Amino acid sequence: MRASATLVLHAIPALLTFLSPTAAPAQALPAQAGSGKAAPAIGCPSLANLRILLRRSSGDTAAAAASLADEKADHLGCLVLGRDKVTAIVDRAAFDGSAYDCASLQGTSVCHWTLAGTVTPAAPAPPREPPREKGRR
Repeated sequence: MRASATLVLHAIPALLTFLSPTAAPAQALPAQAGSGKAAPAIGCPSLANLRILLRRSSGDTAAAAASLADEKADHLGCLVLGRDKVTAIVDRAAFDGSAYDCASLQGTSVCHWTLAGTVTPAAPAPPREPPREKGRR
């Protein structure tokens, strides 16, 4: 019984690191090597599914995005995100040396996990000036 309690106590710091919303700051991802284009923004409602998808593609986001285009492939609920649809980064996590952001999207209440720095929220529209009242004479 004592050994299992010790094992649980050693697992708690790793779990807290994974769940901490401030575990790691988002860092911008470099453009795909030689292409000059930004990496595709892939998002999944489950962080575990994002990690599975990236593992299947050996960490190549372009290959992962290509597999999402295949109708017969298992998408694990993941999709290529439109960067203009991201409204906020609502959560952050770090796991096994990789950082992740959970992006809030327009039209859904479920955040989608992405590699940290892949997306940034769209700039909010500038506030409109209230109409000026015309004075009475």
